[in-house]
Amino acid sequence: MSDDTSRRAVSDKITVLVVDDDYLVRRAVPMLMADDDIELLAVCETPDEALELAKRAHPRVALIDMRLQGDSRAGVELIRILRAVSPDTSCCVITATDTQGDLFADAFYAGAQGYSRKGDSRNGDLCDIARRLAKGEWVVDSEIAARYVRRGAKVEQWEMRKTGSEEPRLTDRELECLSLIAQQLPTTEIAKRMFISANTVKTHVAHIIDKLQVQNRDQAVLYAVLKGYFTSPDSSD
Repeated sequence: MSDDTSRRAVSDKITVLVVDDDYLVRRAVPMLMADDDIELLAVCETPDEALELAKRAHPRVALIDMRLQGDSRAGVELIRILRAVSPDTSCCVITATDTQGDLFADAFYAGAQGYSRKGDSRNGDLCDIARRLAKGEWVVDSEIAARYVRRGAKVEQWEMRKTGSEEPRLTDRELECLSLIAQQLPTTEIAKRMFISANTVKTHVAHIIDKLQVQNRDQAVLYAVLKGYFTSPDSSD
């Protein structure tokens, strides 16, 4: 293999950073992520180590344990800062238990693109999750999402769609707008990325809220996550 071919092969790999303070997990990860298309950059124990590596290497994917060093919110805060220093890194929370579902929305607001329980085969193994994130897909634990949306619906007095009613259909542009809303981008930035005016963005938002029968942007995002709007049709392949 020539040097150019070798460098191209390396660049095509999905670079991954894993952050977990569990010693046994850190020992197991290199074996669990040993695949030809995956390059495991590091398995970091602390947020400081992870941020230092992210600044240098800008991994395509970061898999982050929610609880680090006894702090139940450490994963959320790490995602927020990591996305600031490496905005192209797709972050996913990997949690050992669903009892931290209360932080589900916080993780996405911080910039996460995934939220999965460790060992949940429905979302695939760690390599599968990394591949999906690298393709721009969302990896979401459906049970935690459902519980969060149900709780949010109760708190907000959100009347959920009646069982059996026809699922709303969003246009491609509305889906694109909704995906940008999910990234917590302001209207002006969404307009810039979509090459449209701010007023057109507001029109898209109004149509989305009306079609999904929700009350605001946050509920629209939660509904979309629950229904898998951000997952490509062939993600199960």
